[in-house]
Amino acid sequence: MFSHSVVASLVAILMDVAAASWQWEGRTLDDRRAVLECVKSGQAFSFTTTIGEFPSAKVSKAESDVTVATLIDIKYSANFKVITNSKAKEQYVLTQCGTEAPTDAVVDAVKKLDANYKRKHFTVPLEKAIATQTTMLGFVAALGLEDRMMAVSARAVAPCWQKASTTCSATLADQWSNKTLMKIQHAAADGVFDDCNGGCSMSNGIAFNPTADPGNLHGAEYIKVMAAFFNKEAEANKIFDAKMTTYAAMSSASMATKSVAWINYQAAFTYNLGEGFYLSMADYKKQMVKDAGYKNVDPQALKTALPNLTRNTDGTLWVLRVNDYASKNEAATAFFGALSAVSAVIDEVYAPKPKDYDINTFYAKYNFTNSSQHAFMKHVLRIDGTMSVVNDLDWYESRIANPEWALEGLRHAVSGDASMRRKYFRNIAKDEVPKVLSADMCSKKMPTCEAKYPEVILCETAKAASTTKVTGAPKATDTTKAPEVSAAMGAQAAYFPLAILLMGISR
Repeated sequence: MFSHSVVASLVAILMDVAAASWQWEGRTLDDRRAVLECVKSGQAFSFTTTIGEFPSAKVSKAESDVTVATLIDIKYSANFKVITNSKAKEQYVLTQCGTEAPTDAVVDAVKKLDANYKRKHFTVPLEKAIATQTTMLGFVAALGLEDRMMAVSARAVAPCWQKASTTCSATLADQWSNKTLMKIQHAAADGVFDDCNGGCSMSNGIAFNPTADPGNLHGAEYIKVMAAFFNKEAEANKIFDAKMTTYAAMSSASMATKSVAWINYQAAFTYNLGEGFYLSMADYKKQMVKDAGYKNVDPQALKTALPNLTRNTDGTLWVLRVNDYASKNEAATAFFGALSAVSAVIDEVYAPKPKDYDINTFYAKYNFTNSSQHAFMKHVLRIDGTMSVVNDLDWYESRIANPEWALEGLRHAVSGDASMRRKYFRNIAKDEVPKVLSADMCSKKMPTCEAKYPEVILCETAKAASTTKVTGAPKATDTTKAPEVSAAMGAQAAYFPLAILLMGISR
């Protein structure tokens, strides 16, 4: 049995959590109907906008050399959608808010539930959501849904995520920092987007796996999957079409006389292939180089010059071990001698403080001097060109949702074309430093900070009836309380039953 003192402490913790600003009040169903986000009682409704075939035929054609599995299946009925994720073995029934949820028999008529699959029901558009991985946040931002995230990782990079986490106290806990709070936050969300690699046991968990299949465009097209949970299919279709157009234009200008190599130096540790000089041949990196119009390094050709060059099991990583040479310097000389004609290198050595990593750091890591004459010495690139104020890289957040940005950034860094935007990459041979994103760059109002609900997502019936945009501002009566007080009251109402339960356990 719990002691009264322990229970009292737990209750106090729960009340502190309840007062946290990440737990903001959402609209009631009546309020959502009033602003035309949900269907009014008795009103006819039917989805008319879909995302079509997934993956789309144009993506399959553009990445015809990529072998993928069909992990996502989406079917539409009158007032609900059915998304089946074969990787997670889950099925999500998304019912338009304000309408009646379908029975299992009705859903089965649209898409039968396979054996060993789990079916979950959600009301859409989701009003309060969580994305557990920062790689998912790029999709959220592309759809303009920042104000529907309850809490975000402290490692998030984009300005509005930093604003939510630092300025608005809406930091998402994790299993290492505070597992109890993490579970409370997850339970308070309408839906939790997760990679579900360890299983998707949460009743409101949604498996979202944009990197499950190879292919940079295949991954980016997952914007349509996320959009379905927010009734944003029309926007997602337009956004992705624009991305495809930009990506194709970037790929059409071949500069195949230039080659690019992804390199790293690693000291020996338990999980690598030993101290050495590494060459990465990951599929997405090779595709990025090729689609930007450049050539990849051929590791088999390198092996002719470097017989000691060793690969890992799947061939995505090659290493020239220092132990195979008399010294690190001798190994470096051999490795870069074989790469001497490469036009540009992308240095992936980890730097906890990217601003401190410059060309002199590069020289020291790889045993170079400023007199080295290799062709790539004027194009030494890093992937830390865009980062947060606490040194987290945008490369790991927005790139998957925006592969065309990566192509543009690579083209800019290698060619020096000023008409292209600098993004992700920086050239330390030119003394370029990281561009730092900060919370004050966010102009979007967030429910965790301001007395404001999320921007309204009009239901299709309302869209068809009017093109007038609803602002989503709270009613006048909602502003009579300070936002933090209002949020706390709503949260406390949600967590009082748990506090009472704990007190009951102690008796």
